[in-house]
Amino acid sequence: MKHPVELWNWSDSNGKPALLTRFLYLCWQIDWQLHATPFNSDMSNLVKEYSRDFTPGFSENVVIGLSQAWLHLSKLTVAEKSYEELSDGSKTEGAEERFIPMAPALRWFWHGIENDLRAVEAKKWLLSIGWASILQQAEKRDAAIKLVLAGHAVSYGCCIEEKPAYTRARKKADRDWEEAMRQWVRAGGTGPQPDIADYLAKAAA
Repeated sequence: MKHPVELWNWSDSNGKPALLTRFLYLCWQIDWQLHATPFNSDMSNLVKEYSRDFTPGFSENVVIGLSQAWLHLSKLTVAEKSYEELSDGSKTEGAEERFIPMAPALRWFWHGIENDLRAVEAKKWLLSIGWASILQQAEKRDAAIKLVLAGHAVSYGCCIEEKPAYTRARKKADRDWEEAMRQWVRAGGTGPQPDIADYLAKAAA
């Protein structure tokens, strides 16, 4: 039996949590600590526990900068919670309507801290670890979630897989389009050129 097509995974090719996963977990930890101890500004424990998860690691000034921009950081934790609510076995009523794509949330977050003098060190650190990679990984997850919302894939939280029926329909659409292209070429390219989007739309119907 063939394994389902995996659209997204929270880990990298080495089996370790991907950069997006690690960054969002750090955001969760900062958010939790701010809720639990709002009047305690000591963030040294987070540096000791999680700095080694990144290259380069972060300083306490980075965490303080992120925590002082709590309003912006909370956009990410809210978006992540909306993703988790779509997971198979944990899905809640109305989760589809509450879902917030992560890539736009990250851009809102960045826009929020971009001109915030309190977050200067945090911005430098985010760029040094690969902010562009974090965005790319989020965009890939958002694209996979679109198929979940359309009923063509399943989210398990740590990964997103295509439903076998959709995989079969998508592959058939590819074959049908390739055959239509061959016939179009044989006919000298007369008439409208077959558009693969039309065939994929049939697979998604």
